[in-house]
Amino acid sequence: MDPFTMTAVLSALNTVGQGAMSGAAGELGRRTSEGLAGLVRRLWHRGEDDGVTRFAAPADDGERRRLAALLIEEARREPGFADDLAAWLRTARWLEPAAPAAVARPRLLPPGTAVFTNRDHVLADITALLDGPAGGGDMGGGGAGDGGTGDGETGPRIVVLVGPGGIGKTATAIHCARALADRFPDGQLHTNLEGESAGTAVAPSTALVRFLAALGVPPDRTPADEQGQADLYRDCTAGRRMVVVLDNAHSAAQLTPLLTAAPGSLVLVTSRHRLPELVRDYGARVIRLDPLTAADSVTLLTRIVGADRVAPHRPHAEAVAARCGGLPLALCETGARVAVRDHLNWEALEREFARRNAAPGPGGPTAMGDAADRADDDPAHRATDLSYRDLPAPAARLYRLLGLRPWPGIPVGAAAAAAGVREDEARRLLEDLADVHLLEEVGEERYRLHDVVRRHAEQRAHEEDGRRGTADAVRRMALWYLRFAVAADARVIPGRWHLGPAYGQLGAGDSIGFDSARTALAALRREHDNLAEAVRAAEEYGFDDLVWQLCEATWSLHLRLGLHEQWVSTHRRGVRAAARRAEEFGDPRAEGRMRTQLAFAYMGRGQLPDAARELAEAAAADERAGHRRGQATAVESLGLVRLRQWRYEDAEECFRQAKDILRAIEPAEDGEQDVPRGLALLEHHIGRALRGQGRHADAVLQLRYALTQFHDLPQRDHYNEARVRMSLGETLLGAGEPAAARTPLDEALAVLDSEGAALQQADAAELRAACAKALSDGADEARHLRMARGLYEALGDGAAVARLDARLGESG
Repeated sequence: MDPFTMTAVLSALNTVGQGAMSGAAGELGRRTSEGLAGLVRRLWHRGEDDGVTRFAAPADDGERRRLAALLIEEARREPGFADDLAAWLRTARWLEPAAPAAVARPRLLPPGTAVFTNRDHVLADITALLDGPAGGGDMGGGGAGDGGTGDGETGPRIVVLVGPGGIGKTATAIHCARALADRFPDGQLHTNLEGESAGTAVAPSTALVRFLAALGVPPDRTPADEQGQADLYRDCTAGRRMVVVLDNAHSAAQLTPLLTAAPGSLVLVTSRHRLPELVRDYGARVIRLDPLTAADSVTLLTRIVGADRVAPHRPHAEAVAARCGGLPLALCETGARVAVRDHLNWEALEREFARRNAAPGPGGPTAMGDAADRADDDPAHRATDLSYRDLPAPAARLYRLLGLRPWPGIPVGAAAAAAGVREDEARRLLEDLADVHLLEEVGEERYRLHDVVRRHAEQRAHEEDGRRGTADAVRRMALWYLRFAVAADARVIPGRWHLGPAYGQLGAGDSIGFDSARTALAALRREHDNLAEAVRAAEEYGFDDLVWQLCEATWSLHLRLGLHEQWVSTHRRGVRAAARRAEEFGDPRAEGRMRTQLAFAYMGRGQLPDAARELAEAAAADERAGHRRGQATAVESLGLVRLRQWRYEDAEECFRQAKDILRAIEPAEDGEQDVPRGLALLEHHIGRALRGQGRHADAVLQLRYALTQFHDLPQRDHYNEARVRMSLGETLLGAGEPAAARTPLDEALAVLDSEGAALQQADAAELRAACAKALSDGADEARHLRMARGLYEALGDGAAVARLDARLGESG
């Protein structure tokens, strides 16, 4: 069978192009891309008559198709080229995004509520849907007839729970998912899509990254683009029986990438919108949640408060329940008030509700009650306002200030910052608010406000705290997140140069600290949604100085974990904020810093022309600001883009230009201390650019010179020194000198082991195995392949383990 079909070669070109452009495929992706560059250079050297008129990575589908045709033609004409192309195709196949060999069984469902009441018909309807033939349509509430087009074998069963805010959609979905968990042994996924509005709705990519991590996909194997993430998600869930809860959806477009294709799975969607597209396109069932009946409302109150406090006063309790309009949120808030106040009786509560419904007297409504009076037709708002009036002043103030933004999950430290109090006091106030159901605990010491409650809190904050009070609270909270991100970023990547003044204040009485880079990165991952919200909040309140500093402080988060959609979104704001601040006598260096970081976000998405544009503008901005350290970084980064585009001569020129800029930095000038290390890194980059040009002898000399530069640094950088040794070994191997390549690779392995850089150590072990193979030393090859396999297994990279198992099988 001919391996050189257009489909096979074009698929490999697409896979390698996407992986190398984004960097998501790691070192294997880079080497595979450079291997392709070597094949193309051989075509290019044959002359323009063969159709290769320029040497650069193919940039679009048309260029990839033309290159595939040329590669196939040359392989059929030249046996040696055919062997090399076949070997390259085998390697490229390992870069295809694929489900891990052993997919995890996630358990992401949040805890249910012990007082869940009624909704038995919903569970019964879903059970009947699972047990019966497929179909679509609308169930409950006197709805429409059946619809849909599926036969039940091409996709999951999808149920959409719809209803107004506070009706209990989330609690019902979680209750049903837990009740049916035994039918879905392969796991449970859950995400809050924050779909209260288009402005708060979570991007599908954000949810997909979370799901893929829960399914066992390592961050460096997660595609950068949303379509690739969706494809891999469906691959991971194919043939599995899972329940997926997509909570608080805004639109069908937001949901579509998150729908598993597995027929044995169940997808539960909650939304305030009917989402008819899901019925039309996927045969979804829509279940409308109606208010609880009068009897069920009293039952829910009884479960919260206790029968001993309801039975003696049942008529008044029934009247209060009626005032809550059958909304579980209002009933829970009201019940919580009674439960924590021993002397609050049902009759007094009934009178309170009645007063809230009464028309204002001749003197008009009070300032405190005006806004709530206007919303008295909303039972949830009415119940919330009554609970709010019971709060002591400190708790009421914290409640108001936390409601100013839709924070996904508020930790104690951030809440303390919002109110300007100590953490122990904030912890007590948060517990008080949770006791009366104005906050819900979504994790250990993490809280959020239901969006209905948050709107009430925000309204109260604007009325009672005024413009100055609300702005001060938002700034304090953004500053807390800035200090948090700075502390974590400095721990993950120590020694990196910074502009934000917060980095200079680390350890000055700051309670935020991390004992390792691993815990710091985990904390950044946990807070990434809140950090993005902090950027948005700072921008909306006009705190441009905090916008760009927050963006700078999320560098390690995005560099290590991706989250490219969020990265681009926040850093576009950072660029605008930095430019505005520069006009207002802010730090003129910030714009270049932001544009450089935004360029790396574009690189992560494979948008290399956008990255190059931002880097050119960054270099120009830094030149205007007289910031040579920033200008050198921008030009260096542009060289890295050119490497990915195979524009190796242009890359070399960028690196040499960056060297000239660094050397021009004078003593005591900004960035002067970082010049020696920066120059050493550039020498390494130049060696890589020379290798890409096929100038192996020059590259070897250059890389050996780079080693001397690293060795002479005042403070040794052992990690990057080892990386140069890897490049030297790789270059010698490519030059046909595998025996000479062994020494630098062995030295790199030893250093990387002591540095704990397991991923790079595994890659070096693979290169070392390639040396052994070239020298026909099967035992040495197998030993290093097993070393790499063990490292990848410890890292949880199932795809790499499978690839190494295949190579071990080939080596015998």
